[in-house]
Amino acid sequence: MPTHGVPTSNDPPAAPDGALTAGAVAAEPRGSLTTLVLLVLGVFSYLTMEMMVAPIVPFVQQELGITPSQSAWMLTGLLVVGAVCLPLATRYADIADKKKVFLVVLGLSGIGAAIAALATTAPLLIAGQMLQGVGVAVVPIAIGIMRDSQPLSRARTANTIFVVSGGLGAAVAYVAVGPIVTHLHYSYIYWFPTIVIAAVVLVGLRALPSCPPVAGGTVDWTGAVLLGAALVALLLGLTFPTSLGWGSPLVLGLLVLTIALLAVFAVVERRHPSPLVDLRGLAEREVLGVMSINTAHSIATFVMYVILPTVALLPVAIGYGMGGDASTAGLVLLPYALLVVVAGPTAQRLEPLLGRRGTMILGAVLIVAAGLVLLGIGSAPWTPYLCSALMGLGLGIGFTQSLNTIVRVVPAERVASASGAVYVVRSVGGVLGGQIAGAILSAGLTAAGAPSWGAILANVLLIVALGVVSIGLSYLLASRRSTATATAVLTPAQA
Repeated sequence: MPTHGVPTSNDPPAAPDGALTAGAVAAEPRGSLTTLVLLVLGVFSYLTMEMMVAPIVPFVQQELGITPSQSAWMLTGLLVVGAVCLPLATRYADIADKKKVFLVVLGLSGIGAAIAALATTAPLLIAGQMLQGVGVAVVPIAIGIMRDSQPLSRARTANTIFVVSGGLGAAVAYVAVGPIVTHLHYSYIYWFPTIVIAAVVLVGLRALPSCPPVAGGTVDWTGAVLLGAALVALLLGLTFPTSLGWGSPLVLGLLVLTIALLAVFAVVERRHPSPLVDLRGLAEREVLGVMSINTAHSIATFVMYVILPTVALLPVAIGYGMGGDASTAGLVLLPYALLVVVAGPTAQRLEPLLGRRGTMILGAVLIVAAGLVLLGIGSAPWTPYLCSALMGLGLGIGFTQSLNTIVRVVPAERVASASGAVYVVRSVGGVLGGQIAGAILSAGLTAAGAPSWGAILANVLLIVALGVVSIGLSYLLASRRSTATATAVLTPAQA
């Protein structure tokens, strides 16, 4: 009977974390910097393109004459498709050549972007955005390729670079969208990254290493359909309350349907010889900790995305506003993006000193500090910038440590799908965070139509509470410090 990565009595005893064997070192792949460069370019191009979508929504509405509810599907459609395709793409990467899966997924996202760039109607634009959502899987698959083809030290460094790419992509988006839309056209938001994606796919066909599966298997199509339907129901159930309210029969029906589908999915996965999602592996203490922490972090992230631009646009006279314009609303998030860039290398250096648990706790403490800092906005209008910076540092450290933990504790043949699961919970948490923050603000409007201080305070305290919860969840991670050398490659048993 398959054990799905869970040790049994027939397995060799696990060596201490970081322990090496002669065979492990001898079997270490040499790797290639060309592989790292191509993967980083692909990941950066996709993440930058994804981050630029939200700022161009008003321009798309104006040019195509679409309603706000239609334009909202530019983001919702991308998110839903990404969440559904992630488990399937990453599972297929586990049982097939990761190189081929990476290039197909990246290529499809580029085709989706080209369709969106050429679109002259709302349905075609949304269709392009939805196809672009397939590209969400490029990051976990890239992590799997690095784990298979590179020394462990370089694979973990690549995790840092992928997180940094997300921060740089956000920074580029916040700074470049204005000039591009003003001097060119919003379609160039799609064209520039698509050109890079096309180049990566063409060069990657020859330059990326083949990464055949460690173990065979099949795609669990029944599980894929059940999980896909559950994620669609869940994300729609979290999106519709904005217009229908949480008590709507449709919303409640979707949430009940989600629970029912997930229950059936769990039964199917436990009985399948090659499950889409390794539920037993996800239940392992550290993996469960990573998933839970990332859910809390993603909720906090999207609460911040709602609160900081809102505060930036409120007048100073109200007592808790910055009195800024649309540029201020974007720039207030720039420290977040830049500090994510710093956070990746910081986490890489901290783990040998603090251990996995200590590094994750540090990230959570910074999230708590970010929320507390924002309480002083009444006397110091610059505090949103400091809040943004602390959130970027804390969330960046936490996410980098999450990916490093997955690489270390999950068997090599399951790294891509486990990393994909992290992105799925982040997508769900992000939608939930945005909906909660928006609902709190809507419930606390003043007579003038502005969010009340009580509504702002409730969201700030929610960020603080999520940081505190993350500190507690960090104790699910191992406390020991990593002693692996730069040439270590750990077997699943050793990890």
